[in-house]
Amino acid sequence: MSPRHRAPRPPHTSGAAGLAVRQFTADPWVSLGLALLVGVVALLLTAVPRGLVDIQSRQLTQELGSLSAAQRDLRGDWQRSVTYGSTEQLAAVTGAGDDQGVPDVWQVLREGAEEVRQEQPEPLRSTLGTAQFLLRLSTDLVYEPPVESGYYQATVSLAVDPDLTEHVELVEGDWPELVVAEPVAGPRQEDRPADDPVPVVLLAESADELMLEVGEEFGADLVLAGTYAPRDPEDPRWQHVDNGATFGTLFDPNQGESGLATAFLSPQNRGSTGQPAAVLMRLWYPVDAAAITGSTGQVEALAAQVNGFLAQQHTLARPEQMVDSPAPQVPLFTTGITEALDRVVSQQRASTSLLAVVAAGPLGVALAVAALGARLVVHRRRSALALTLARGAAPGQLRRLIALEGLLVGVPAALVGHLVATLLVPGPTPWWQWLVTGAVALVPAGALAASVEDASLLQQRSDLSGRSGSRWRWVVEVAVVALAAVATWRLLDLGAGGDDGDGADAGDGAATGVDLLAAGTPVLLALAACVLALRLYPVPLAALTGLLRRRPTLTPFLGAARALRDPAGGLVPALAVVLGTTVALVSAVLLATVTRGASIAAWEENGAAVRLNGPVLTQELRDELSAVDGVQAVGGVVDHGFTEDLVVDGERTPVRIWITEPGIEQVYAGSALVQGPPPEFYGSGGIPGVMTLRGADVPAGAGQVSVSRIGDVRVLGHLDELPGIQLPGAAVLIDGAAWEATGGTVPQPTTTLLGVGDDADAQAVADRVRQVVGEGGVVTTAQTRLDAFEGSPVTTGLRQLFVGATVVSGLLTVLAVVVVQLMGSGARTRLLATLRTLGLAPRQTRALTAWELAPLLVTSVVVGTALGLGVPWLLLRGLDLTGLTGGTRQPDLYLDLPLLGLVLGGVTLTVLIAVTVSAWLAGRTNLAQALRVGEDR
Repeated sequence: MSPRHRAPRPPHTSGAAGLAVRQFTADPWVSLGLALLVGVVALLLTAVPRGLVDIQSRQLTQELGSLSAAQRDLRGDWQRSVTYGSTEQLAAVTGAGDDQGVPDVWQVLREGAEEVRQEQPEPLRSTLGTAQFLLRLSTDLVYEPPVESGYYQATVSLAVDPDLTEHVELVEGDWPELVVAEPVAGPRQEDRPADDPVPVVLLAESADELMLEVGEEFGADLVLAGTYAPRDPEDPRWQHVDNGATFGTLFDPNQGESGLATAFLSPQNRGSTGQPAAVLMRLWYPVDAAAITGSTGQVEALAAQVNGFLAQQHTLARPEQMVDSPAPQVPLFTTGITEALDRVVSQQRASTSLLAVVAAGPLGVALAVAALGARLVVHRRRSALALTLARGAAPGQLRRLIALEGLLVGVPAALVGHLVATLLVPGPTPWWQWLVTGAVALVPAGALAASVEDASLLQQRSDLSGRSGSRWRWVVEVAVVALAAVATWRLLDLGAGGDDGDGADAGDGAATGVDLLAAGTPVLLALAACVLALRLYPVPLAALTGLLRRRPTLTPFLGAARALRDPAGGLVPALAVVLGTTVALVSAVLLATVTRGASIAAWEENGAAVRLNGPVLTQELRDELSAVDGVQAVGGVVDHGFTEDLVVDGERTPVRIWITEPGIEQVYAGSALVQGPPPEFYGSGGIPGVMTLRGADVPAGAGQVSVSRIGDVRVLGHLDELPGIQLPGAAVLIDGAAWEATGGTVPQPTTTLLGVGDDADAQAVADRVRQVVGEGGVVTTAQTRLDAFEGSPVTTGLRQLFVGATVVSGLLTVLAVVVVQLMGSGARTRLLATLRTLGLAPRQTRALTAWELAPLLVTSVVVGTALGLGVPWLLLRGLDLTGLTGGTRQPDLYLDLPLLGLVLGGVTLTVLIAVTVSAWLAGRTNLAQALRVGEDR
């Protein structure tokens, strides 16, 4: 046939592009499934870090929100001398003034404070608001209000707030003018004319309580010019202004109530009502918690910057700038935010490291499934690819072609997953998230290209064996085992390097946020375990095959034989199941360990189910508390008030002596999670027994031990913390009876611990105790602290993370098993078609598939279970979890047996579902299609 009469080629049927299109359209579902997997992985890798930042931000907001403004803000205090006193002198001072010629006395300080703020690095600069000021005269005014007011005395503090008019509304009268009394000069005070009184404004509530009217003079040279009411009484700034938004009272049992109020002078006043004076200055920068995103790096940077700010001197104004003061204005800054930030940093390090550890498992399973999916794509096109190679195509050309298909599948899927994650979880998108998405988009291309091996039409058996014909397999396996061993050694070294072996100090593993060593070690251990298991796995499988050969039934023997002679997947499906099982158990164990550690920390901090702080535990109060319904025991621990010497083999250590009250033994014994002294501690017979506390540890094997004022003692043990008691330093604990036997007296404690019956409600008992003590004490419960832990964003987020990782790993495990079944479906289908023709029942075909998968899956579940129980113990050596538990020591490994049983049941059910689905798919054999010859070509 001549070229002009040749039949035209249909579009997209020739060349590389045509081959790719034909291959894709012939079997698109596996490629689309691979794209879906890539999209889900990109979504998770984008959404999980953003979700973690959101959790940490909410936890930061909660932590900082629990602080008062006075604790949270950066507050600077200093004293300043005022040398200009009279109104004329103030008005004559040069400087920026208003239209009346009165200078703005705060301008220099405002500019200096703003300059200090602008000099700070980010994020501290954005976290600090505009500086606010308050001035107080060092001497308060004390006078007697009218008897009808009910107050025997009133203490009025004179202050200047330059921004007062912006935060209050005038209720009655006028704003005070700049008026001060003339200073007295010389001895002729009797010739000095009477001064005009200095006008002030007062809180309307305070004026009403003290029965003051506008225009009325009170105290010495003061007149009430007006009254005000706060525009926002809940504004945090009022926490820096004592009695500025509320009227204060102070009760004296002998005289009655006295009133406390703050009167404000003119905002232009420098702090004097006449004579030159020393005034107390206060400056504070409001801290805006919303300006912090909550990421670990930013909070760590902020904590370091705040500590650096407090360590430096900040000069607001030089002497030549302050015409009324001969000294530079240098505040001494303090804040309570540093402890909160350190606590948040510790929480974030622990939660970020746990996220990396737990997320590494599902990520490893996802990559394993992606590799399996790529192999499945190539496997299902094996005949066509082999034919293409036979017709002259180069292997490199084939790899580039299928890698291009992987790019076309992976890039759009990863991009869609990333964009969906940004819509579901709002927040900042750092640049590295796009790099992660790009790496995920390249996974299909790399996996497909790596899966194109020698696609020959020659089918070869790949029997399982403890030996390998490939020397590179040995090299890779030895490298994996060596890396796992080194990583394990490093984690154990971190745990032992900073403590005495009890895990109290987890070392430096978590000192910089994400602990990559702790995150990668479980995956390396899983790889090493899979390598070793697959090396040993053929031995029992061959024995099982030999045993089943002697049985009359065909299905078990044939299934085991196929698992040995024609395995599908090999290391990859085993790794998927091992990682899935490991992630589920590690999540359960770590969650139980953190929860248990938080419970122990709450009980040790509270000391008992109910704790009372404040009132002295007199015998009368003891009787009243013992009579409260639900209280089983009442006791306390008290410091005897002096520093003594603990002498160990001649070496002296200063310690405090703490003494237990009667009843504390029953209190501690009734609190299951409280570690108190042993039973032999209580009693007075023979040499007194003591417990060393905190830094007063006595080395093992020490000889003579004595304590001044007690004499020789027997050290019965050591406690890092005394439950329910705040220890300032090293101490020893002695029983009250033993202390009295030495001639001492037991002081009355101000911290009382109450044991509660098992059938009593601790919260109800606490409410009854509050009724007994009124407002004279603070009552706390261990359950309240536990509820705060359970409801915190970081706890809720970690629980969701653990559950989500377990669910995702389970679904991916099912998918991995199904993909393995599909990879061997060709040979299995031909075999089953032949057997079905010879009379094999459909039920037996499903059983055959189950027997093929069962040995590998059972082995993987056993290995995963061992890793799931061993990895948490290893991680506790390298991760500091005290930031999550709120305690002072690393929590001990805790196995919640019911929870572990539930998780193992879920893992087993997941594997059974995977086997059932695979068997069901294998049972749908098309006999006619499987028996046709040459259909692939």
